[in-house]
Amino acid sequence: MMDSELNKKHHVATTLNYWDDPGDGSLPTPIFIGKGRVSNKRPHRPHDFVVSDITGEEDDYTLDKHGFQYVQHESAEKSFTDEEGIRKSYYPECQQLLKRLTGASQVHIFNHKVRRGPTQWHHLGLHGKNLANRGPVTRTHVDQSYVGAELRLRHEFPGEANSLLSRRYQIINIWRPIATILKDPIAVADASSVPDRDLVGARMVEDDFDGESWVVRHNPDHRWYFKYRMTPADVLLIKCFDSDVNVARRALHSAFEDPEYREEASRQSIETVEWQGRQVPVWSMRTINYASLLSQDPEEVEKVTKACLEDGYFQLDLDSIDGRRMLEDRESVLNLMDRFFSAPLEAKNEYGLIDSHLGYEPVGSRTGAFGPGSKDGYEMLKVSRDEIQQGSPRVPSPIKNSPDLHLLEQAIGSCNTVTKVILSALSTGMGLSGKDRFENSHRNERPSTTTLSMMHYLPAEVTGQHKIGHQKHTDISSLTLLFSDQWGLQIRPPGECGAKEMGFVAPKKGCAFVHVGDSLRFASGMKFQSCIHRVVPFDPKEHRYSIAYFLRAEDDTMFMDSEGRYVTAKDWHDQKFKAFTDPWMYQALAPKSMILGGMTEAGADDPEGPVEAYAPAPVGVQA
Repeated sequence: MMDSELNKKHHVATTLNYWDDPGDGSLPTPIFIGKGRVSNKRPHRPHDFVVSDITGEEDDYTLDKHGFQYVQHESAEKSFTDEEGIRKSYYPECQQLLKRLTGASQVHIFNHKVRRGPTQWHHLGLHGKNLANRGPVTRTHVDQSYVGAELRLRHEFPGEANSLLSRRYQIINIWRPIATILKDPIAVADASSVPDRDLVGARMVEDDFDGESWVVRHNPDHRWYFKYRMTPADVLLIKCFDSDVNVARRALHSAFEDPEYREEASRQSIETVEWQGRQVPVWSMRTINYASLLSQDPEEVEKVTKACLEDGYFQLDLDSIDGRRMLEDRESVLNLMDRFFSAPLEAKNEYGLIDSHLGYEPVGSRTGAFGPGSKDGYEMLKVSRDEIQQGSPRVPSPIKNSPDLHLLEQAIGSCNTVTKVILSALSTGMGLSGKDRFENSHRNERPSTTTLSMMHYLPAEVTGQHKIGHQKHTDISSLTLLFSDQWGLQIRPPGECGAKEMGFVAPKKGCAFVHVGDSLRFASGMKFQSCIHRVVPFDPKEHRYSIAYFLRAEDDTMFMDSEGRYVTAKDWHDQKFKAFTDPWMYQALAPKSMILGGMTEAGADDPEGPVEAYAPAPVGVQA
């Protein structure tokens, strides 16, 4: 994928749903909203359109000329989970934004809707609470008709309506994503391409308000636009009504399907989960199909390349004939881990930490998840790929037997193949050839620090309150292939996403997590993102197990790091490993390129205060 391709527009050929006019003069079926549900039985029919991406040209589109406008605006509100908090903090922000952009002397906000549900949320059942699962509206519409706008004004200002009707007034929607939008983005139509004859008034009853919106007759001349990958800082203003007849008075809008992201998780404003007494985001990940990558399917190659360019992480679907052996190996390795980590400490620590990528690390060897005053809460066994393939691995006696060594060789071989397939696809996706392809610096016969790491996170009641999780970092590796069926992994999406906090990633059956590490980011000329992540105890009482295969470049591979230094892969590995094991105060003095690989952050991880304020309290352990 060349630079010119990366910068090209993301126009989308799709379908948009228009009202299916029966042609007999009958009115559209009313919509009823209330008592926790939405009843919408209006018939619609899909029609083919191309929705044009206006990224880079946002300033060319304005409310008064086109009926919509994109603006940049940072909000202090991030999760949109507290209704009262939204009214107290977000409403005033919106009022000031509209006053600044329109010159309005008065702004009144009459409601808001937070959409978290799936695409087909209307079909969740009228007797269920489908309103609580409100998702994207995939039907072309305008929220208020000309009649409906006056009805709304009289409803909101019963004593002032006659006076206000003598002045210019507008109804404008402020549409903001709460996380970067890939699936079901929103499209808006240029008002000048939509004549009034295409609009039909339709009754809509919401609780105690009986209003009227517009449904739309199909017209192939409608011109539709959207902004690709809208982030929380991208605000779309959609004009629903303007009493000034000399400007654009309304803009059709609708969510639509982008076929490229059809298999993505539902367009959630944000899913959250309760952790340590607060709501924490659950960030979505793209899913890449391993079987398709193995076949070098062009669409899947482009998809995985975009995931690395834009996110730095994805989930790899291994549930196929090509990947199931890897899943079986994982189960066998988990059984091996259970036996090994149950052995006495002196047996596990027979060789100690032989090298930074080889040997056993006991609990508390590194800084923990919550910074100053904490140590890590896991023990780890690392097995070198180089030693396994040379037939002379130095592993502790509890697993130094032929069946276990054969299993480790088999698992490392499977992981090595999977990660090499990903590297090959990324080389193709980035338009690399010959010696410049990524896999040519990851040859098996050349020395590297590639390793299989098996991690056991102990319950807080065993480790104590100050030995918790795994600190925030980016990986040293080129690619990390991570297996865990248990919650605990948190990531921070790249700065473009606008995320202000770490959030969990939900484990997905039949899938592995894949992270881009520092080395591959450097090798890509900083084009790829690297994944900032950590591990925290989601359930402080459980034993958590994970398997990570760190594919690393050959030791003598040269690249420029984020500090502008030319270093070898081995030097980078050794320097960063030292930073991992340094005390917190020394880590704080190191350049960001060490722990975070030069990746930037948007905000703090946790509430301010001592570790005790948000770390899990130990059970039966004296402080």
